[in-house]
Amino acid sequence: MRAHSRTVPKTVSCILGVLLLSALFLLAITWNRAEIFIPRVDGGVFVVLADGDCQSRMQRAAMVAEQPGRIIRSHDFENYPQGTIPHTTAPMDYLIAALSVFVRPLDVAGAWISPLLGLVTLLFLFFWAREVKVFPRWPMLVLFCISPALTHAFALGRPDHQSLLVALTVIALATNFTFIRTAHPAWARASGVAWGLALWVSWFEPLILLLTQEVARGLIFRRQGWPVVWRKALMLTAAIVVVTWALEGFRNPWPSPEVRELFPRWATLLGELQHTGPKTMMTWTGWLLVPAPLLLLWDYWKKRDPLALIVLILLIVATTLAGWQARWSPWLAAIFCLSLPWILRPLRKVWIIAPVFILSLWPITRAWELRLHPTPAAQRLRQERVVEAGWLMRVAEYLQQQPRGGVLAPWWISPALARLSGQPMVAGTSHQSLPGIADTARFFLAAHDDDALTVLRARKVRYVVADAPERVVPTSATILGVTPPSAPLAGRLARGHSIPPFLEPTFANPFFRVYKVRDE
Repeated sequence: MRAHSRTVPKTVSCILGVLLLSALFLLAITWNRAEIFIPRVDGGVFVVLADGDCQSRMQRAAMVAEQPGRIIRSHDFENYPQGTIPHTTAPMDYLIAALSVFVRPLDVAGAWISPLLGLVTLLFLFFWAREVKVFPRWPMLVLFCISPALTHAFALGRPDHQSLLVALTVIALATNFTFIRTAHPAWARASGVAWGLALWVSWFEPLILLLTQEVARGLIFRRQGWPVVWRKALMLTAAIVVVTWALEGFRNPWPSPEVRELFPRWATLLGELQHTGPKTMMTWTGWLLVPAPLLLLWDYWKKRDPLALIVLILLIVATTLAGWQARWSPWLAAIFCLSLPWILRPLRKVWIIAPVFILSLWPITRAWELRLHPTPAAQRLRQERVVEAGWLMRVAEYLQQQPRGGVLAPWWISPALARLSGQPMVAGTSHQSLPGIADTARFFLAAHDDDALTVLRARKVRYVVADAPERVVPTSATILGVTPPSAPLAGRLARGHSIPPFLEPTFANPFFRVYKVRDE
């Protein structure tokens, strides 16, 4: 009876813990729901996704939902007419398509896929920490729920494969930690499968983190770092990679010379490819990022736990990568969360750990304050984004009624137009679309009509969508690395004056104008 009475409170506390963490996490990742789900006059919902990459992903998900079993190895809805061989792969496509069986329509399923992946990851961490008796575990779980970097990766309305990658790498690292502690083969196999699936999704972040993990293992354990069980786990990872190559086809990771030339200038326009400093990083992790290396070394000195050194190496690499490019922010936050039990363990007492952790969250609370209560300028940008999405939908509805043909539009709106209209676009938001992006920039910057016509003919364009020149001209000039002319074509198209004879105005609204290329 006594054993049973002790089991009941544990079960109740487990259920309450799951409910509390789930509620906190769902509140944190749906803070932007009023900007994602816009009510329509017909009673439906208009879904505004986070960015152009999300629209491209939804286009792929729609294609596999229509043809189950299909693997998309190339497509022409961007960089038309040449098309692209994208680095995006099937897992996220099929996760969205599978969710759409239960959550309709497809766009709503796409909006919810990343929050659900984040919730699954959080629940994994909760039960993993209980199973392996991680102490202290609640700071790790709470930070996972509220870190601005992680709530961005798993945000509502962001069906990007980054969420799946973060989920898989967290599971891979956590199960690896447990194998090091217990030497149980099941944990090694779980880690091997998670790494293999992560490499299926992308060969960039997972490969770097896997190599970091193995280097750390070698530095700390030397020859004993790769027992037979772990070598079999790595072979399992390799087997999954080979199978996925057979399914997807090998994607050459080395870009073409044209892409290599354009990429550095294009990258300056993307926030996720910019450098970040310590102050920004602490808005993702809190102040404990600063003393973390010393606390981990202290923990190793006291406990001689090799995991303290392994998480230290992973944390140093993740911090360095996040300083290089902001795209690494969710991995820095995730690895910091996994490191927190070892960072806080030297403090020993709960009454010391709790206030230290709570005080360390000050930079995160400031970040949330700006997120929930933006400046007037930031609030205007958010509202403008929603309004612009509505007017872009009108453009897409018009294009949807026209015969199929290439569309030349600014690159940041091209994926949405492709997704909503079904028309192929010259530009896109992936680096594989950079040749098309460059041609759209040459068209909009053209000082002479003949130069613009050359681009239209080479790209087999039938429709042109003009946006505000104050956005189009500077970005086009940056991509091409040129000084914009005094009277670029983008300005004339936006005003609807002095239109070249080969373009016919056919549609306009407060944000955009559409022109049809006249038949020769």
